[in-house]
Amino acid sequence: MTLISRTALALLATGILSGSALAQDMKRVAISTIVEVPALVETKDGIIKGLADKGFVEGKNLEIDYQNANGNMPTQQQIAKKFVGDNPDVIVPITTPTAQAIIASTDTIPVVFTTVTDPLKAKLIPHYEKSGGNVTGVSDAAPIKQQLDLMQELVPDLKTIGVVYNPGLDNALAALEELKKHAEPRGIGVVESAAPTTNEVALATKKLIGKVDAVYVPNDTTVVAALESIIKIGEDVDLPIFAGETGAVARGVVASVGLDYVELGRITGHMVARILNGEKPGDIDAVIAYQVLTDFKVAVNKKSAAAMGVELPEAVLARATEIIE
Repeated sequence: MTLISRTALALLATGILSGSALAQDMKRVAISTIVEVPALVETKDGIIKGLADKGFVEGKNLEIDYQNANGNMPTQQQIAKKFVGDNPDVIVPITTPTAQAIIASTDTIPVVFTTVTDPLKAKLIPHYEKSGGNVTGVSDAAPIKQQLDLMQELVPDLKTIGVVYNPGLDNALAALEELKKHAEPRGIGVVESAAPTTNEVALATKKLIGKVDAVYVPNDTTVVAALESIIKIGEDVDLPIFAGETGAVARGVVASVGLDYVELGRITGHMVARILNGEKPGDIDAVIAYQVLTDFKVAVNKKSAAAMGVELPEAVLARATEIIE
């Protein structure tokens, strides 16, 4: 064998080994959501930032497969099958229906759910402490006590709150249950108005006119997808509209106290990184984000408040982290 051929073989072998090492170092994370709304997009961005915090950088040592089901559950189930077939290192479902579809499809691939209001009610995990299975994650249960405080501050004579929600979503039911728990001791009644589909949201809202002093929109993907129709009704009849997440304020609700969804996503990304580094999901406690992120965002919309007959006190404006003019 000539010197040249030996050198060529050595270079080839080195290239193959280097390529193999790179392939082994590259981690694959699959992320999906049932629908894209601002809070969920912020969550996805936060996941990527959280992974980067821990040294997993997209395009360097991390591949991300992101899929949006565009509000279609059969599509979401197809995405779940695709992910399982691809066998990534970790799957990250965003929202309750996405998590249910993913978790029903695999009991071996590590899953880290996020933006799930009540993972126990949704039967994603048996308990928050080390579940022992292939699933852990982050709940985005809203800080409803603080939200009620704000609603009462802005609507001093608040006696009844209307809730537009999809009764088929476990997270919406969990939010409704939590709202009732905190409203009852304050002497505030809760009036339910169901909207099983996005097309029924406007009608469900109109049914509340004259029956309630304000409307609360929980973190319900079905209802949030049609939020503008609720806001228009509120403006037309001077009915204050509040929401479970602050991203809705820029879209036109009066105000909200809520989580920073980028930071919620970052917590999720840190969990994913722990699994990529060798930990088992069943050994990692699931968490409720508001117990970890104690600084809440306070967002108010001056234009919407005026349109819905709400006066914004200076005390609220002074502590607001975001003011929409």
